[in-house]
Amino acid sequence: NYLNPNFNLNLVLIVENQVNNKNYNLAKEELKKIPKNNLFYNWFKIKKTASIIQEEEGKEKALKYIKKNFNLIKNSNNKISFEMANILRNFEDYNNAIDMYTSLIKDNNFSKAEYADILYKRGTCYERIKNYTNADNDFEKSLKIVPDEPYVLNYLGYSWLERSFKIDDAMRMLKEAYQLKSNDPYITDSIGWAYFMVNDFENSKKYLQKAVILMPYDPIVNDHYGDVLWKMGNKIQARYFWSSVLKFDDADKEIKEKIKTKLTFGL
Repeated sequence: NYLNPNFNLNLVLIVENQVNNKNYNLAKEELKKIPKNNLFYNWFKIKKTASIIQEEEGKEKALKYIKKNFNLIKNSNNKISFEMANILRNFEDYNNAIDMYTSLIKDNNFSKAEYADILYKRGTCYERIKNYTNADNDFEKSLKIVPDEPYVLNYLGYSWLERSFKIDDAMRMLKEAYQLKSNDPYITDSIGWAYFMVNDFENSKKYLQKAVILMPYDPIVNDHYGDVLWKMGNKIQARYFWSSVLKFDDADKEIKEKIKTKLTFGL
């Protein structure tokens, strides 16, 4: 930066490092130096400022900030709109995310793989608001375009299993997803939990144990593994894994309350 202070990418890298190190005040000082007249750098500035606001003031204020500033961007493009739709999805603002994905789909300026990904992400939003008809429709369209996409297979199969809908097809999709991504912790957890839901506890334990090894500090994985241990009569071990969930920073209030109930009453 000393040698070339006009090379703005340096500022981007400095901001990234300051945010990663949680030096938010220093990051904000660097963000002030990033120009607004460049679409790429301005969008980066908005996203990073929103992430700092989320850490310091909470999700609600961060979402309000990024919505306001996204709407002020002139000459936006599909890439930025897609990123914004994903941000809304991550903030659980599902209806607005659906509207943005739908606008992108109407624009129809994407490769097959990109189009399939937009359908998948819109489908997850529909699924979250329990609009299962539209969700299934998007997932199935996505799979017609890219039939062996493991994350779509995993999401749709898991959704069907939770609804006790097309159970055989759901298990087939989850097994196929696992074959494609056998070391993915989320897919491994899904297939393990699928076996749990059909009362095949031996297979459930095998996969959930692997998921815990792959992702030892994930609240849901530890919760699931505790459940199958309890069902198999290993109640002391089950309580150990349930108790560990209460110590995880990213365990939300809802799962912690469920864990406290399990520790008192079991399953």
